Amino acid sequence: MKKLIVSLAVSAILLLVFQSFVFKTAPAPDIPADVNEILKTSCYGCHTQESSSKKAKIALNFDKWDDYKDTKKISKLDAICEVISKDKMPPEKYLKDSPEKALSDDQKVAVCSWTDKEATKLMGGN
Repeated sequence: MKKLIVSLAVSAILLLVFQSFVFKTAPAPDIPADVNEILKTSCYGCHTQESSSKKAKIALNFDKWDDYKDTKKISKLDAICEVISKDKMPPEKYLKDSPEKALSDDQKVAVCSWTDKEATKLMGGN
């Protein structure tokens, strides 16, 4: 019984020590409802785990957001705004079959505003 108590105490101490050295990443982004709806409609079809597009999932996978380091998150947020601003996403090929998934100028502004705010938060800004 004494060995069990000592083992549990040592395990608890090791766990606490280990946790203090683990790099903490930022939580999943706080996505406003309107932006989340845009992403759900026009992005999640290719950029989530359920997608059959390996290339799209490699470029950005919202389901793995928590696994990305902060620097990668910032890079992805910047890339999101850049590609939608330049009409590279959703891709033309995709929009031929699903024209309703195209982003309006207002939607692009909303998404870019969100990505800018999230990137600023990750960089320690307000």
